[in-house]
Amino acid sequence: MATANISALLLGELQSLCTEARRKHPDIKEAAERVIVILRGIKTTTSFEEIAQELSKSDEVIRPFVLACRSNNQRLISIAMHCLQQLVSRQAISPGSVRETLTTLTHVSAQGVVDVQVKVLQMVLPLVTIYGDSVCGETLVEAFALCLALQRSRDPVVSNTAAAILRQVVVAVFDRVVAEDQELGLSGTGEQDLTRKSAKDAYFVLQDLCLLASDAEPIFIRVDQAVDKRVVLELIESVLTNHSRVVARHSAMAQTLRERLAPFIVNFFAERASFSLAVRSIRIAWLFVRDLHRDLSAECEIILSVFSRLLGSGATTVGGSKRRASMSTKSTASNGFPLFYRVLALEVVRDLLENAPLLHQLYRQYDGRVVDESAGKEEDCHVILDLISAVCRVVIERGDLRSALGGSSIPSAISEQSLSAGDGGSTEMLGLQIGANTCRMRLEMYKLLDKQEPPNVPDTYMFYLATSAIISFSEGLVGDILPQCTKLISCPTQHPSRRLPTEVSAPVLGQVIAEPGAVGSFVKHAWAAVFPVYEFIAGVRFDDTLFARMLESARQLIETAGALGLVEPRDTMLALLCRGCLPATSETAVPNPRQVQCLRAVISCTLFLASTLGPAWYMVLATVQLVEESLYQNRGRLAAASTPNIGSSDDSVGSSDLKSVRDDFARLLGFVRVLDGDAVLWMIRGLRVLGSDLSSVVVELDEAEEMRRLRQLALSSTPVLNQQRGNTLDRPTFGIEELRGFAVSNIDLLMGAAPKDTIGQQAWTAIIDHLLATATSTLAISAIRTQACEAVSDVVLAAMDLVTRADTLSVNFQAMVESGSAQVRILRPLSLMMDGEHSVRKLTLDTLHRVLQASGHSITFAWDVVFDIIQSSVLGKDESGVLMRCVFPCLQLICTDYLSDLSPNCLRRCISALLVQFGGQRDLNIALTAIGQAWALCDYFHGSAAKLQADSSDLISTQLEGSGEDAVFDELWREDLVAGTKRLQQVLWLLVLHALAQLGRDARAEVRLGAIQTLFRAVDMHGPSSFDEWVWDGAVWAVILPLSQYTLTQRAHVLNAMRGELPLPEADNGSGMVAEDPQRLLTKQWDETVAAAMLGAAKTWAYESVWLIGASGEAWRRVWQMTRAMFIGSADASEWRLRTKDCVAGALASARALVSLLTASSGPESWRAAWEGWVAMGLDATLIPTNAAAEINIDDDDNVVMSQETLCALLELCPSLMSGLHSSFGAGDCDLLLSVVRQVLVFADAPIYSPDSAEMSRLQTLALDNVAHALLNSDSDSVAARVVGELATLSVLPYALRLKRGESVLMSDSAVVKAAGCVYFDESRYIERLEVLAGQTTDMKRRHARGRRSVAPTFEALGRAAVGRLGAALCDDQALALRVLESGAWLSSVVAMGLHLIQSDDAWFVRTVPFAMSRLPSGPALDSAWMAIGSVVAL
Repeated sequence: MATANISALLLGELQSLCTEARRKHPDIKEAAERVIVILRGIKTTTSFEEIAQELSKSDEVIRPFVLACRSNNQRLISIAMHCLQQLVSRQAISPGSVRETLTTLTHVSAQGVVDVQVKVLQMVLPLVTIYGDSVCGETLVEAFALCLALQRSRDPVVSNTAAAILRQVVVAVFDRVVAEDQELGLSGTGEQDLTRKSAKDAYFVLQDLCLLASDAEPIFIRVDQAVDKRVVLELIESVLTNHSRVVARHSAMAQTLRERLAPFIVNFFAERASFSLAVRSIRIAWLFVRDLHRDLSAECEIILSVFSRLLGSGATTVGGSKRRASMSTKSTASNGFPLFYRVLALEVVRDLLENAPLLHQLYRQYDGRVVDESAGKEEDCHVILDLISAVCRVVIERGDLRSALGGSSIPSAISEQSLSAGDGGSTEMLGLQIGANTCRMRLEMYKLLDKQEPPNVPDTYMFYLATSAIISFSEGLVGDILPQCTKLISCPTQHPSRRLPTEVSAPVLGQVIAEPGAVGSFVKHAWAAVFPVYEFIAGVRFDDTLFARMLESARQLIETAGALGLVEPRDTMLALLCRGCLPATSETAVPNPRQVQCLRAVISCTLFLASTLGPAWYMVLATVQLVEESLYQNRGRLAAASTPNIGSSDDSVGSSDLKSVRDDFARLLGFVRVLDGDAVLWMIRGLRVLGSDLSSVVVELDEAEEMRRLRQLALSSTPVLNQQRGNTLDRPTFGIEELRGFAVSNIDLLMGAAPKDTIGQQAWTAIIDHLLATATSTLAISAIRTQACEAVSDVVLAAMDLVTRADTLSVNFQAMVESGSAQVRILRPLSLMMDGEHSVRKLTLDTLHRVLQASGHSITFAWDVVFDIIQSSVLGKDESGVLMRCVFPCLQLICTDYLSDLSPNCLRRCISALLVQFGGQRDLNIALTAIGQAWALCDYFHGSAAKLQADSSDLISTQLEGSGEDAVFDELWREDLVAGTKRLQQVLWLLVLHALAQLGRDARAEVRLGAIQTLFRAVDMHGPSSFDEWVWDGAVWAVILPLSQYTLTQRAHVLNAMRGELPLPEADNGSGMVAEDPQRLLTKQWDETVAAAMLGAAKTWAYESVWLIGASGEAWRRVWQMTRAMFIGSADASEWRLRTKDCVAGALASARALVSLLTASSGPESWRAAWEGWVAMGLDATLIPTNAAAEINIDDDDNVVMSQETLCALLELCPSLMSGLHSSFGAGDCDLLLSVVRQVLVFADAPIYSPDSAEMSRLQTLALDNVAHALLNSDSDSVAARVVGELATLSVLPYALRLKRGESVLMSDSAVVKAAGCVYFDESRYIERLEVLAGQTTDMKRRHARGRRSVAPTFEALGRAAVGRLGAALCDDQALALRVLESGAWLSSVVAMGLHLIQSDDAWFVRTVPFAMSRLPSGPALDSAWMAIGSVVAL
């Protein structure tokens, strides 16, 4: 179908051509008919390619059309042009006809018809491209001449079309060279290039273009008129743009550029030229640099130098002293060249700096050239560096664009509202922001090929270009460096909305590039020029996009310098960013959002370079601290900024920024631990130095001064924010808080529990040493010391919690825990903190208590450190007692929960701390609680081992013979003890008892009494099952006996001193309440103490094991002696005034206990000692001067000391003692017994509580029972005689009293007892009294008749009971009666019974008296008896 159409088209056009030329142009008609014949001959062909091929074989095909074009007939020309266009486009003309076709087209175009000229141009390019082999040499010249002629047309359509066709023709020429080279497999070297057709044409075309550009006559191309140089330059640009490598590959072409074009370009910028030529020339210069720098190195170097020169010429001021919003590029620079030269050069250089690979290649080619490779000497060439420096100067020269804040502080952004409020032009407007929207042209100047005159550009356009160029340059440095040394690391983090931790990755520096090469050298040499730019633009107000680029490029530049190991560039740039983070106006200014972004960039750089930052860590940390402090101090404003009003400017940082800063910094610290050890150590060192700035604690680091130098570098131009120490009182200081947080979060790393631990010990030491130095420093303020102490507390607690989970951690850490080294290292800081002030020590003790509560069972081998802390708190100054109240719960916890974990030495230290140190504390509650905690010790000792069997060869009692009690226990406190041995239990028991005994000597009554009671309860509860002979021996001889003796002696000493020295207090304290007399209170307290000690000592002998100790009998006797001394109030019986009711009652209780514990196996010595003691007590009890008794027998509380109850208790002991003596009870013992009974009965100062005189008092009953018991207990006649005589004496005692003149008939009980005592003990008058009884019988009868009461009603019942006992004894035992009568006791007996016979109607007396008289032998005795009885009866 297509074939038919084409054929029809050609046939139709040829027929039309024949019709039009039939009359005037028969040659045209003839030629057309021949072509018609040819077409009809190939009419049946089915393929268009075949038709075109057949047509191209004949030169006759174009003949009619050529003739038509020469006919000057527009109708014919139009038909011919249309057909030629179809034939050319379909490649249907023969190669031999190409030149003729071009000639024809040239002829036609000369007619000036625009439509024809356009069609001519449309056919030129297909002729050149399709018939390339034919369009060469002169034919190509013809094509160029045709296009050049049409380009000069005044019609813009024709001119522009011709220019475009020219460019395409030139490109097509060089395309053929490429194809030719590929076909021949040649690279094109030397003059051989000119032997090949395509290369030759290309060479001549390029040569002529260069000649035309330099206003010289072309050699190859025919030019009738001057060619527009702009077109020539555009054609050269097309060649270099599309085929620069072809040109460079062919030496002849390259030489042409070197000799012709390069000098033109260089010279062009040395003179003033039009804008359009300058644009095209600069574009060619850029192509030279971009594509031909390797082949035309010298020329490119010169061109780059030209760029530097153009940029270095600053613009003159236009329109006065102030810049305008836009400037005319027609103005001249300071060097006399148009300003647009500088703009064009800057645009091209900007493209160069954005092309990082090209820039790096140029640097290696020029600045990094090596002249002498063997010596490694570099040529002193700075082409690229000079170019960069020139661009930097363009930036810096615009000082008017910097923020009014000055310095390197980053200004805030301007809202759209503020920006739109300005006029959009003046640089002084508040709303001016440097950015693409405000500074950039619609189209770069070097792209304005259609402009004849330079346009006006924004005033900040060059600044924007230069800034963008430098930023692009910095960004380009990253591409070749960072990827090859960056690695990803992962760190677990806890997301707030997730329960399980997640892995977060971050890029970090893998390793410093050891051989950075040319790029590294580039960065090293370029940073000095680039840094002032960043320092300058840090104070310029950019829009968000450009600011983000600037900040990102600065970050990348820092990271690149770090990756290359360039410390100075890295630190300097990092310091610049640090300065930009801080507000520069005042101490109360809030960092704006951009400054917060800058800080986050600093943190990002720090994360990437963490392992190589070294001392620069301090600079970063100081910056974070200052920003955070500023945000914190303005937190009120931040809260308001977090909810901005509608339409307000977002020029303030929100409260969320504070959180973002904290999160980023926490993320940094989280990743640090994943890096190598240097990052951790340097971070810690930085925090230490940062903390020392506030605390004034000296940090012993070699790098400390370097750190402070870097901080000065970073923050020197910034106002010092919040450096006053007082500002740190309201919240934790940054350095200490971050050290605490890092240590707590990474405690496994510090303790060596991490899988790969290389710096754990160093990091732990660095952190803890600094915190301890701060906590104990006298230079730091109290708030900082407290914070440091709290930090240590948190770290210790975290570390101990780690110990509890040791089984899930590394094997190395498990070994440390098992050996105890980990626990010692953890708790040692607490011990060292006890050297701090009071508040520090208090917090330390609170921490220790928390450790014990949470991890006490994990302490194991570190208990010595715990007791060191406890001991430090006790020995230190603590006037208020706060420390004691803090540390004591720790000791309580140990005693209740952890005794089984303590070593032998620690157990001993626990006893010392609890009972020796805390038991003696001034705080009464602590002291009493400590004593109560002794039960926990005793329970533990009781349950930890079975009853021990020890060798008695080394008993304490034997050691006391050569040394005192203190020496023995001093040795026990120092003795090396071994766990699990019987010796351990022995010593610990004895130390506990001794410590309690020492507390029993305390000056406070509550402590004394509590300790003594606890001591004896422990002995009572655990002694029988836990004490062995050795412990019992030590307990009795070294603990109980000394304690009892001390209490007695000290009581006497205290009471004596009190009675002789202390003044009596006032009875009323003025408050309406009667205060207790302190003397009475003191006396009562010591009485209770002595009573508790003596009773406990006495009860100790209830256990059989006690009787096995060394010299047990002697020990018992000592206790009995002390009991006697207690009974009388002092070891000296003359100290009557020291005797009190309570003391005597306690002594009797002790005596009762001692006597009750005596058994047959106790030995006669003990029984004898007990008897003698009892006798002494009885005698001493009533051995008081009669005239002083009423005063002495009353104690300070107005209590009767030797009362009826007391004396009864004393007499109750006698039967047991007599039973124990039994066979050894003799006449002497009986005399002593009777003496005690007599004194007790007639003791006048013991009130008698007898409601009825007819009944005996309890005391009289006991006395009579004891006398009767003596008779029953002994077989001795002498004892019997003495007992019968005593009974007789007691019987007549009521009648032996004689009233004095003036006395009442009825005397009081006490008077009767006192009178009886006088009679009773006056033996010389005893018989006289009996003889005068007859003279008193009349009076007695009268009284008996009235009231049947004797004159001595107190003894009346006693007399009757005594005579009853006497009669019963004589009647029941006839032998006894005979022995008594024979012994001489008959007189008293008979007189007693006779008297009672008179007074009584009882037949008992009637039977008894005759029986007694019948047994009397004849003689004087019998006569006297009868005489006496008779006298009585006669009455």
